[in-house]
Amino acid sequence: ICVYCKDKAVVSTQSTGSFKAHAKAKLKQCWFAWHQITQNSNRFHGLNGSSLRLLFKTIILTKLMYAAPVWMDRNINVFKDFYARVLLKMSGATHYASKQLLSVALYVPPLSISYRMITVKFLAKALTSDHFMQGLILQLEEAKSHRFHHHIDMILKFLAWKAGSSNLARSKIKLISSLEELATYTKEEVNQYEDHIWKCHLSQLDSIPEGLNITLNISNISNTLLLRHSYRATDTKVISLLHGHDLCFPAFKARVTQSCDPNCYHCSTADDNTHRVFCCPLYNCSFRDILLQDGTAGETTGWSILSCDDQETLTAFRSLAQIAIIY
Repeated sequence: ICVYCKDKAVVSTQSTGSFKAHAKAKLKQCWFAWHQITQNSNRFHGLNGSSLRLLFKTIILTKLMYAAPVWMDRNINVFKDFYARVLLKMSGATHYASKQLLSVALYVPPLSISYRMITVKFLAKALTSDHFMQGLILQLEEAKSHRFHHHIDMILKFLAWKAGSSNLARSKIKLISSLEELATYTKEEVNQYEDHIWKCHLSQLDSIPEGLNITLNISNISNTLLLRHSYRATDTKVISLLHGHDLCFPAFKARVTQSCDPNCYHCSTADDNTHRVFCCPLYNCSFRDILLQDGTAGETTGWSILSCDDQETLTAFRSLAQIAIIY
């Protein structure tokens, strides 16, 4: 029985083999909790991005990840729309932008990454527990037709990453020497591994610019862009300038409404977020000079900023957003 929703999930799945009903019950609870958190917040007032992220992770994600290795794998798509709405609200956007870009900027990992991390942590604890738990994991490794056998691949990849040996991912758990030492992890190591698999996930997506290389930790990127004690309106400006899907940009407004001039009134070129960050003479300042020195200018402004080499560039971008966007 799930301690969060009191759903007799195991009993109800004996006949169907599916946790769909349990997933939908979780989804309903998540919608309710998210409404309670955000009901007094909008684009310009209320909880800022950092606070919304903290509450989402501590209240909703904790509830969502309970026993996730058992039921979530085949039900991730149930939460697809919910996650998109969470990113939309947290970013202060009015129109949907790239979910991958928003998730990096807000430091909200895709649900598939969170599911993988909770599974790895569970199996790692099982391997460092008593012999009974270790025996269950070893039996699962040999049962290749078992519905949870793919969890073994997840823990092997973690052990290989920690040992610094790719060959370990193709080994057998029982043949790994110093298994207990490798399976024991710290909070810092978990955060580093999450950052590693998240960047690997991004590199495999067709929607991501080719050759993208995010050098900074994703947590550091978000914490620099969205300061802990920032105003809600300030965070909205930063994220809007990052993704460009905002009606304050004439080029985007013309594409959506088809009823206005897409060009900048100052220099008569398409007025989008790239134009305001790197080109328009109206916003020429020291913050832009820092961005240009770092070589972040590119066709996709958001990803070029997120892949910068130092936090000074992110701070300059945040400051430029206060100048380049006026609501």
